[in-house]
Amino acid sequence: MARKSSRKTAKQRAIDSALAVVRERRNGRSSTSGSKAGRGAGGKTKKQLEIERIERWLKRNLPPQGSPEWEALCTECGKCCYDKVWRGSRLMLLKSACGYLDTKTNLCKCYEDRFDNEPLCLPVGAEIMQMGGLPEDCPYVQELPGYRPPLVVDKTIDEI
Repeated sequence: MARKSSRKTAKQRAIDSALAVVRERRNGRSSTSGSKAGRGAGGKTKKQLEIERIERWLKRNLPPQGSPEWEALCTECGKCCYDKVWRGSRLMLLKSACGYLDTKTNLCKCYEDRFDNEPLCLPVGAEIMQMGGLPEDCPYVQELPGYRPPLVVDKTIDEI
C-alpha cells in the first residue's frame, strides 16, 4: 500500500498561509493585534491608518461601494483575479488565475457567490488597495495617491 506524502506543495503552503490571514481579517484580528510596536496616532497601526486614509479617499473620489456606478468602473480585465503572493514587503501578481476566472472572457464564473466559493477572493475596497492587490491600470486605483501596484511576474504559484 503506497503511503501518501505528508509534504505540502508550495501552492498548498501559500494557500494555507493566505487562508490564515483571511480568517484573521474576517475575525477582526491581525498578526500584530496584540503588539503595540508600530502603532501611531490613537494606538493604530501604520496599516490601519493607511486603510483609513484610503477609505476617506474612496468616499471623496469614487461612487459608493456596491452601487451600479461603482460596479461600472470595473473594466473586466480580470487581472485582480490572478494569484498573488508576498515576497518580503512586495506583493507579486502571478500568471496563474483563480479557478473561477474564465480567462477567455475575463469574467468570474461564480460572481454572485465568489466570496463564499473562494476564500481568497477579497472585495475591491480599502484593504485590497492598501495591500497593492489591484493592477496599476485599474480604474479604482488610477488616481489614488501613493498607490503601489503588485509586481507582475511571469511565474505560476507552483514555480515560485
